Amino acid sequence: MSFQIFEQLLKERQTTVYRVAKSTGIPASTFTDWKNGRSVPKTEKLRKIAAYFDISLDDLLGVGDRAAPKAKKKLPIIGEIRAGSPIITNETLLGYEQAEVDNEEEYFYLKVCGDSMKNIGMVNGSLVLFHKQQYAEDGEIVACLVGGDSATVKRFRRTGKAIYLFPENEDYEPIRLSTDDFESGEARILGVAREVKIKL
Repeated sequence: MSFQIFEQLLKERQTTVYRVAKSTGIPASTFTDWKNGRSVPKTEKLRKIAAYFDISLDDLLGVGDRAAPKAKKKLPIIGEIRAGSPIITNETLLGYEQAEVDNEEEYFYLKVCGDSMKNIGMVNGSLVLFHKQQYAEDGEIVACLVGGDSATVKRFRRTGKAIYLFPENEDYEPIRLSTDDFESGEARILGVAREVKIKL
């Protein structure tokens, strides 16, 4: 299964990994295993996913490689993330920054405000490159919408149905959520951090 295609389907259908998992009976953690090559999806499960999205198995598998070669692309720098997705407006757009990515539509920069992640180099004013996706592997740094309209950058941890967003600064407390929050849309992962740039 092509995860680029899977992620695009999630975006187009405005759904989440948790909803797909609930509908197909495939654990959400299994998608992470597939993404990272720890296991290979069986045809039976791929058919369930294809049926969920009402597409053919070939379309899900991405027969015929359409991936563009990586090149320097100009990406938006966002000051705020609201309304469930990285929407670019005159109020939120702070400018542009270049990055070597395959598809500029799948990435965005977020300017960090505050010092809750300072211990890993995400200091106030630094730029963080995010890949747009609605799921994360345990331990990854995510941009997460919490409470419907407020985004935060934290380290993602999951224990059973409990999900924690951990800061990288001992002065801050972790945010506790549950898988129910993600299924209801109260919380949503908007992207996973790929790179940090500090402007001097």
